[in-house]
Amino acid sequence: MSGSDRIEATKTAFEIIDVIDESQGATAAELIKATGLSRGGVYKHLRTLVEVDALANRDGEYVLGPRFTEYGLGTSDAHAILDQTEKVDELARSLDAPTNLWVNDGDHECRCVYTTRTDDRAGYPRTRGDTEPLTQTPAGKVILAHLPKENRDELTGGDYEGLPAQLEELRERQLLDEPLSFAPEWVSIATPVLDPSDQPVGAIEIVIPAERATGIDVKNNISGLLTETANRMRVEML
Repeated sequence: MSGSDRIEATKTAFEIIDVIDESQGATAAELIKATGLSRGGVYKHLRTLVEVDALANRDGEYVLGPRFTEYGLGTSDAHAILDQTEKVDELARSLDAPTNLWVNDGDHECRCVYTTRTDDRAGYPRTRGDTEPLTQTPAGKVILAHLPKENRDELTGGDYEGLPAQLEELRERQLLDEPLSFAPEWVSIATPVLDPSDQPVGAIEIVIPAERATGIDVKNNISGLLTETANRMRVEML
């Protein structure tokens, strides 16, 4: 390709993405140093890449965004759940609560690939593109509970006292409700999405204020609709 055929902005954007991928996250200052670009040039690229979901800004550190996760899912067994986001929208409307769809993003983490917000709730702690360890988030735990035993044992050995027993209970109960560790004023209620071979391809999560979660009727209603939605997704994957 001749120099006149290249669009330098596209080449530069991928240089920035490569640096972020290799370092598993980078600040603007680190990107300026790594690429040799001006401060203004780097920030222009970052704003554009965040706008198109190629990157996400996590308190000043830039990481790969949800668009790359979705591209990856397109070649995996989990891609089918992205075709069913209308069920997530329907669930959010029924419960008048923000609803999130998570997928297993490798052996150790899960990623939020879709979020429905029913309104602008102040301080809502979730956003599309969030990535968390399977062992430390309700959505991750319901996925982890249905992984093969050797995978569970590898991830929960040693430093996670009580978690193996919780996972065994989750395999039967299919639901987990607990406060978010980093935002205890919010309660997560999550259930796994299993494919027809009983492999966990994702999780559906409702996050509501703790005061709303105290009502037993509220929890029962949410739990029932969550599991119903997950079962409908499973049927669609048959």
